[in-house]
Amino acid sequence: MNKTAIILGASGLTGGILLQKLIEDSRYSTIKLFSRTRIEGLPNKVIQFIGDLVDFEQFSADFIADEVYCCIGTTAKKTPDKKLYKKIDYGIPVAAAKLAKENDIPTFLVISAMGANKASSVFYNRTKGEMEQDVLQQGIMNTSILRPSLIGGKRNERRVLEKIG
Repeated sequence: MNKTAIILGASGLTGGILLQKLIEDSRYSTIKLFSRTRIEGLPNKVIQFIGDLVDFEQFSADFIADEVYCCIGTTAKKTPDKKLYKKIDYGIPVAAAKLAKENDIPTFLVISAMGANKASSVFYNRTKGEMEQDVLQQGIMNTSILRPSLIGGKRNERRVLEKIG
Protein backbone atom coordinates (compact mmCIF):
# COMPACT_ATOMS: atom_id res chain seq x y z
CA MET A 1 0.00 0.00 0.00
CA ASN A 2 1.07 3.56 -0.59
CA LYS A 3 -0.85 5.46 2.03
CA THR A 4 -0.26 9.07 3.00
CA ALA A 5 -0.79 10.23 6.57
CA ILE A 6 -0.86 13.74 8.00
CA ILE A 7 0.23 14.33 11.60
CA LEU A 8 -0.46 17.54 13.48
CA GLY A 9 1.55 17.72 16.68
CA ALA A 10 4.38 15.32 15.83
CA SER A 11 6.77 17.18 18.14
CA GLY A 12 4.70 16.29 21.21
CA LEU A 13 4.64 13.06 23.18
CA THR A 14 1.77 11.22 21.46
CA GLY A 15 2.46 12.68 18.03
CA GLY A 16 6.11 11.70 18.30
CA ILE A 17 5.25 8.11 19.19
CA LEU A 18 2.75 7.98 16.33
CA LEU A 19 5.35 9.40 13.92
CA GLN A 20 7.81 6.61 14.79
CA LYS A 21 5.11 3.96 14.33
CA LEU A 22 4.13 5.31 10.91
CA ILE A 23 7.77 5.58 9.79
CA GLU A 24 8.20 1.88 10.60
CA ASP A 25 4.90 0.92 8.90
CA SER A 26 5.51 -0.12 5.28
CA ARG A 27 1.91 0.72 4.33
CA TYR A 28 2.82 4.43 4.51
CA SER A 29 4.92 5.84 1.69
CA THR A 30 4.44 9.47 2.75
CA ILE A 31 4.00 11.13 6.12
CA LYS A 32 3.26 14.84 6.14
CA LEU A 33 3.98 16.83 9.28
CA PHE A 34 2.41 20.23 9.84
CA SER A 35 4.05 22.11 12.70
CA ARG A 36 5.71 25.27 13.99
CA THR A 37 9.17 23.73 14.21
CA ARG A 38 11.22 21.35 12.10
CA ILE A 39 12.14 17.90 13.41
CA GLU A 40 15.65 16.90 12.36
CA GLY A 41 16.91 13.49 11.27
CA LEU A 42 13.75 12.09 9.68
CA PRO A 43 13.69 9.72 6.71
CA ASN A 44 12.79 10.85 3.18
CA LYS A 45 9.21 9.59 3.41
CA VAL A 46 8.52 12.39 5.92
CA ILE A 47 7.70 15.81 4.44
CA GLN A 48 7.53 18.77 6.80
CA PHE A 49 5.38 21.89 6.37
CA ILE A 50 6.42 24.61 8.80
CA GLY A 51 4.22 27.53 9.76
CA ASP A 52 1.73 28.94 12.24
CA LEU A 53 -0.96 26.29 12.68
CA VAL A 54 -3.37 28.90 14.08
CA ASP A 55 -3.46 30.24 10.49
CA PHE A 56 -4.28 26.84 9.05
CA GLU A 57 -5.54 27.94 5.63
CA GLN A 58 -1.93 28.50 4.50
CA PHE A 59 -1.59 24.71 4.27
CA SER A 60 -4.70 24.00 2.18
CA ALA A 61 -2.87 23.07 -1.06
CA ASP A 62 -0.63 20.54 0.72
CA PHE A 63 -3.29 19.08 3.02
CA ILE A 64 -3.91 15.97 0.91
CA ALA A 65 -3.75 12.48 2.42
CA ASP A 66 -5.61 9.30 3.25
CA GLU A 67 -5.65 9.92 7.01
CA VAL A 68 -5.23 12.83 9.41
CA TYR A 69 -3.95 12.35 12.96
CA CYS A 70 -4.47 15.45 15.11
CA CYS A 71 -2.32 15.24 18.24
CA ILE A 72 -2.35 18.99 18.95
CA GLY A 73 -2.63 20.26 22.48
CA THR A 74 -1.18 22.77 24.88
CA THR A 75 -1.22 23.35 28.61
CA ALA A 76 -2.37 26.26 30.75
CA LYS A 77 1.23 26.67 31.88
CA LYS A 78 2.54 27.00 28.32
CA THR A 79 -0.43 29.05 27.13
CA PRO A 80 -2.00 31.03 30.00
CA ASP A 81 -3.93 33.31 27.59
CA LYS A 82 -7.32 31.58 27.24
CA LYS A 83 -8.00 33.09 23.80
CA LEU A 84 -4.75 31.68 22.42
CA TYR A 85 -5.31 28.41 24.28
CA LYS A 86 -8.69 28.01 22.58
CA LYS A 87 -7.19 28.86 19.18
CA ILE A 88 -4.81 25.92 19.69
CA ASP A 89 -6.92 23.24 21.40
CA TYR A 90 -10.17 24.05 19.59
CA GLY A 91 -9.23 26.08 16.52
CA ILE A 92 -6.50 23.92 15.03
CA PRO A 93 -8.35 20.58 15.20
CA VAL A 94 -11.58 22.12 13.85
CA ALA A 95 -9.76 23.91 11.01
CA ALA A 96 -7.94 20.67 10.17
CA ALA A 97 -11.22 18.73 10.14
CA LYS A 98 -12.82 21.32 7.84
CA LEU A 99 -9.85 21.13 5.49
CA ALA A 100 -9.90 17.33 5.60
CA LYS A 101 -13.58 17.40 4.62
CA GLU A 102 -12.94 19.90 1.80
CA ASN A 103 -10.09 17.75 0.48
CA ASP A 104 -12.04 14.48 0.72
CA ILE A 105 -9.77 12.89 3.31
CA PRO A 106 -11.87 9.97 4.59
CA THR A 107 -10.21 9.42 7.99
CA PHE A 108 -9.73 11.93 10.80
CA LEU A 109 -8.51 11.02 14.28
CA VAL A 110 -8.17 13.59 17.06
CA ILE A 111 -6.98 13.34 20.64
CA SER A 112 -9.35 15.02 23.07
CA ALA A 113 -9.52 14.47 26.83
CA MET A 114 -11.35 12.47 29.43
CA GLY A 115 -14.15 14.70 30.76
CA ALA A 116 -14.63 16.64 27.52
CA ASN A 117 -18.05 18.26 27.67
CA LYS A 118 -19.27 21.33 25.78
CA ALA A 119 -21.52 22.23 28.75
CA SER A 120 -18.79 21.99 31.39
CA SER A 121 -18.02 24.93 33.66
CA VAL A 122 -14.34 23.94 33.46
CA PHE A 123 -12.66 25.82 30.58
CA TYR A 124 -10.42 22.91 29.52
CA ASN A 125 -13.24 20.34 29.44
CA ARG A 126 -15.61 22.78 27.71
CA THR A 127 -13.01 23.63 25.05
CA LYS A 128 -12.40 19.94 24.32
CA GLY A 129 -16.15 19.25 24.23
CA GLU A 130 -16.78 22.10 21.80
CA MET A 131 -13.91 20.88 19.64
CA GLU A 132 -15.34 17.35 19.53
CA GLN A 133 -18.78 18.64 18.55
CA ASP A 134 -17.45 20.79 15.72
CA VAL A 135 -15.10 18.10 14.42
CA LEU A 136 -18.03 15.65 14.29
CA GLN A 137 -20.16 18.23 12.47
CA GLN A 138 -17.79 17.98 9.50
CA GLY A 139 -19.23 14.55 8.75
CA ILE A 140 -15.92 12.92 7.82
CA MET A 141 -16.63 9.25 7.08
CA ASN A 142 -14.16 7.75 9.57
CA THR A 143 -13.89 10.14 12.49
CA SER A 144 -12.37 8.93 15.75
CA ILE A 145 -12.14 10.94 18.94
CA LEU A 146 -9.80 9.57 21.58
CA ARG A 147 -10.35 10.58 25.21
CA PRO A 148 -7.31 9.48 27.18
CA SER A 149 -6.85 10.22 30.85
CA LEU A 150 -3.40 11.45 31.83
CA ILE A 151 -0.89 10.61 29.14
CA GLY A 152 2.30 9.27 30.65
CA GLY A 153 5.67 9.15 29.01
CA LYS A 154 9.05 10.81 28.77
CA ARG A 155 8.60 14.50 28.00
CA ASN A 156 10.96 17.36 27.30
CA GLU A 157 9.30 19.34 30.07
CA ARG A 158 8.42 18.82 33.72
CA ARG A 159 4.76 18.31 34.60
CA VAL A 160 4.68 17.86 38.35
CA LEU A 161 0.87 17.52 38.68
CA GLU A 162 0.72 14.88 35.92
CA LYS A 163 3.52 12.95 37.63
CA ILE A 164 1.58 13.01 40.90
CA GLY A 165 -1.59 11.92 39.05
